[in-house]
Amino acid sequence: MKQKDKKIIILFPGKGYSTDMPLLYYAGFKYAMKGYKVLPIHYGALDKEKSRSEVLEIAKAEASKQVKDVDFSKYEEIVFASKSVGTVVAGYISEELDENIKHIYLTPIDETLQFINNKDDIIAIIVGEEDKVFDTNTLKAHCHQKGIELHVIEGAGHSLEKFENAVDNIDILKRIVELY
Repeated sequence: MKQKDKKIIILFPGKGYSTDMPLLYYAGFKYAMKGYKVLPIHYGALDKEKSRSEVLEIAKAEASKQVKDVDFSKYEEIVFASKSVGTVVAGYISEELDENIKHIYLTPIDETLQFINNKDDIIAIIVGEEDKVFDTNTLKAHCHQKGIELHVIEGAGHSLEKFENAVDNIDILKRIVELY
């Protein structure tokens, strides 16, 4: 078996954040350069009118369909990189698979906390200091209690971007990709 078949990274998008957008694109790109197979998950169009719990159920079902035919036993290394709603989906799929999976959680939401328990399973958790979707202080307290390192991007929101200066966002993206 070729080396590239022994590692896989699966990208779990957010509700409005696709796997082609910078945070997930560069996660896939960085790991592809290390010989990982890249599998982007697509949920289809998620109705903006649906509640968060409905969106999560749809996303979990769609992701489950897409990973069911993956033979995880052939992979020595499995990484899940996820953004926002995708962090819940990645945590859920991880528990369903019962495999040794490492996580990159980008802007997790409150429903993700149940999956953030073991520091050995986590490559990085990254959140914006100004995240309006999930209280950064709640995540800080949870990570502190579990002994898990949390990376907080000063001045950034849920998109892990600032809106004052585009060049600042390139610097932020560089720092985040270095954490992967």
